[in-house]
Amino acid sequence: MKTFLKNLADPQLPEDIGDVHVEWSFPEYVRRDKGRWWYIIVSILVGFCLLYAVLTANVLFAVILVLGLFVIISQYFQAPRQIPVVIGEDGLIIDRKYYPHKILKSFWIIYEPPDAKYLYIDFRNSISKSLPVPLEDINPLKVREVLLNYLEEDIEKEEEDFDETFARMMNIR
Repeated sequence: MKTFLKNLADPQLPEDIGDVHVEWSFPEYVRRDKGRWWYIIVSILVGFCLLYAVLTANVLFAVILVLGLFVIISQYFQAPRQIPVVIGEDGLIIDRKYYPHKILKSFWIIYEPPDAKYLYIDFRNSISKSLPVPLEDINPLKVREVLLNYLEEDIEKEEEDFDETFARMMNIR
């Protein structure tokens, strides 16, 4: 069960997080096919914004637009990276970040396939926003069963975060 931990050889991660109970991975982003009209509308909007930047001599705005286009184009040609998730005895590892159980407050699961399949993790530090983790094809009952041994379940939260809903509606995620 420690396949992800072997692949994550990172000096910032602990060598051992105890018994690994559950592990899965999810794509960094969901590649959505955007139709021809999406590209036409975005091109027109960017063209107007670039024209505005040139007419007002706003070089910084033009540079930001060009950099944004570069990111969108490079992301189009790049396959999404698989993000590993490992829930162990001593904490969670998501991507290359370790979260010991002592800094986590609670969790809740929103499971409404095919749209919403997320594990949300709340931190004891009230400044940090809750962390959404896509569940993909992992059994949410197994994840819940394991996490109940270490964290409280927040049963009052029954909906996904607005950010996730908005991103899905805008065809971003």
